[in-house]
Amino acid sequence: MSKGVWIPLAALCMFRVSECLECFSCQNIADPDECRNTSQCSSGQSCSLQTSQAGSDLRFNMGVNTISYAVPSLLAHTVSLDAPFRPDSSPHVMNAAVQTAAMRTFVLIENLLNIHHAKITCPKFCGLCQLVDGNWAAWANWSSCSVTCEDGKQTRTRTCTNPQPSNGGLNCTGPASDTKLCTKQLCPVHGNWTEWSTWSGCSVTCDVGLRKRTRSCTNPKPDRSGDFCVGESSEYTVCLTDPCSTRNGGWSSWGSWQSCSVTCGGGLKLRSRTCTSPSPSAYGKACEGNFEAFAVCVNTPCYAVAFNAHGHNVLSNFVNAFPTVIFNEGNAYHASSGHFTAPVDGLYYFTAQFCCIPQQECGFFIEKSNASISSSTHLTATFEHHTTDVACTSASTSVKLNRNEHVWVLIQGTSSYLYDGYNGWNTFTGTLIQEL
Repeated sequence: MSKGVWIPLAALCMFRVSECLECFSCQNIADPDECRNTSQCSSGQSCSLQTSQAGSDLRFNMGVNTISYAVPSLLAHTVSLDAPFRPDSSPHVMNAAVQTAAMRTFVLIENLLNIHHAKITCPKFCGLCQLVDGNWAAWANWSSCSVTCEDGKQTRTRTCTNPQPSNGGLNCTGPASDTKLCTKQLCPVHGNWTEWSTWSGCSVTCDVGLRKRTRSCTNPKPDRSGDFCVGESSEYTVCLTDPCSTRNGGWSSWGSWQSCSVTCGGGLKLRSRTCTSPSPSAYGKACEGNFEAFAVCVNTPCYAVAFNAHGHNVLSNFVNAFPTVIFNEGNAYHASSGHFTAPVDGLYYFTAQFCCIPQQECGFFIEKSNASISSSTHLTATFEHHTTDVACTSASTSVKLNRNEHVWVLIQGTSSYLYDGYNGWNTFTGTLIQEL
């Protein structure tokens, strides 16, 4: 009676990276390796290998089998046995001949699972011809040298993309990068200081002298356009020895006054003296007092500002515009508005006089305001009255004005009360005293 073993090879088709294309197809042969016939493997089918034994001969049937159950994993293949067992064996021990056939079959399966061995020995199973081993692409260009002077290195790389490994193919072997030595011109040598020398002896044998120490830019010396050392090559320090004699200092005579610190307006002038009559010795006392003296100096004003005007023209805002201008240095007074406008910051002086006809009262104010004339301030307030004669009254004031501030005369009463003739004038004068 024949005995048989059936081993499904569907796992080779279902669990590998590519699907089956053909199966070996031979019946009742003694050696599976001698099979050269193939048959097409369709969807839902797998390659199969069946063994049977008649007497001492083991025969093999190879072909296509339809899958009707779940396929086990590659590492746990299902083996169906149809053979008697030896009386002294347990139900799970195969006949020796069947064991041999099964072992040969599993060796064949293991060879197929070793994909790089199987692609050589069994190229028609599971589309193994689709395996692609990787190959190196051409080397890239060398990189620039890693240094700008002396010795450095250059690198280049390549990739495993000619072709890239796929479907379980082998990766490229060998290095993916390469290096080589590159040599540039010699680097510049920048200079550096040596250590300071020891201090020299004192330059004098008594009183106060100097000691010196030096260093040189030779550690290393600059070469090949290298930078020179930064800093001083020598240093000095004071040294005190025994006094030659004890001598206190005395002032020289004052020098001449220097010119004024400004060319116009107020400033300062300077004169000086020295502690050299005599100079103090190392252990003597220095001169006491200041070696400089200052004095105020006043030059002509930088701006010449002065005016003198008379007459009366009382405007609607009660400002008197003095129409007759005798002189107006600097053009700061405006006869049409009666306003004086400061051309510079400074101290100014103003005087005003008004005359009234008999039996009338006269009064006026000298006023100032800011540049926008948004507010005003009384600087003077004056009143006069006489019953029989023309009466004149005057007032003066000094004031600090900023540039573009205004000064004018504000009257009380009407212009009909004012007298302007042989016996008296209505006047308004002003001048810059000191520019600030």
